[in-house]
Amino acid sequence: MTYRTTTTTTARFVEFSLSSSQTISTGSIIKFDATSKRTTGSDSVSYNSTTGVLTLSSSKRYWVQAAVHCERSTRDPYNLYWVTDSSTTEIQPSSGGFEAYILSGDGTIKTSSSHVASLMVDSPSTGFRLYVGLVPSNSTITTRSSLFIVEADP
Repeated sequence: MTYRTTTTTTARFVEFSLSSSQTISTGSIIKFDATSKRTTGSDSVSYNSTTGVLTLSSSKRYWVQAAVHCERSTRDPYNLYWVTDSSTTEIQPSSGGFEAYILSGDGTIKTSSSHVASLMVDSPSTGFRLYVGLVPSNSTITTRSSLFIVEADP
């Protein structure tokens, strides 16, 4: 038997950042700055800073990582996860969504913590948003947060 173990493809890297801190609460959408877009080539990625919707081409493959730095007001847990542009239901691992879930810790306040929520999709037919499922009140997403996207041709 012969197995195909490697493939060659063209890929582009895209990054969005936050231009200012964002105070969040449970149910918030993380909104990156569309004007901060940096890319390694001509890509098919767009971002709406007003709605927080990430739009990807239906003819490409994507690996999206949101590296989010949250300054929490208490040591209580928080989580972030990917949803579609018309829902607040978490995209499950079987569909390519991987949440960032941060536990309470060891009893000390962990005010600064960075974690990654990932999304892996082929030929997406909808937009996506980064949703705050749970967070202590008065918490802030800082400018050290970024959205990284790898776009690959099929």
